[in-house]
Amino acid sequence: MKKKNNDITALRRTQLTKATYRVVSKKGYYNFTIRDIANEAGLSTGLVHYYFKDKDELLLTLLKEMNSNLRNFLTKELEHKDDPADKLLTFIDQAFSLVEREKDYFYVIIDFWTQVNHNPRISKANARLYQSYRDECAAVLTEGVKKGIFVDMDIHYTATMIISIVQGLIIQFILDKEAFDYQAYTMKVKEQVLAMVKK
Repeated sequence: MKKKNNDITALRRTQLTKATYRVVSKKGYYNFTIRDIANEAGLSTGLVHYYFKDKDELLLTLLKEMNSNLRNFLTKELEHKDDPADKLLTFIDQAFSLVEREKDYFYVIIDFWTQVNHNPRISKANARLYQSYRDECAAVLTEGVKKGIFVDMDIHYTATMIISIVQGLIIQFILDKEAFDYQAYTMKVKEQVLAMVKK
């Protein structure tokens, strides 16, 4: 019976987290209510409050879930690659393809950024999200250096710079889709990163 209750709780929390993602992507961080989430999920507001004590807990769970989903997807993509250069390109490709695969992802993330100075819990969750990006990238770079495929480098700095270049290009594209040819620029970024790290 306890397992069944745990399964129902997990199912409801996932259902509500997905509804929150859809609502925040449409209405923004500030402009939604618990009733909006309940309506999107097809549940009562009482059930939303039963599974999440407040709006903050719901949003923090959403941010963790988004991070977890990205990591799981990336792990699946990387598990069949042996060459660190291929892994690095896959890592970058996955980030760039998010714009098409998960159109609302960056709109939700940008909304979360607006909370960095106002909400310490959301600020920490954002920091953990970017730490996980750097850690994934650093793991690939470290493997490449150990295998003698990449040059010796400051791993943390290089991972930080790669994330900055990739995210910066994505944000510029989201803000102004006419500013440049996204596909052409993503190819150039990948070439530039490989030229920087490969022996």
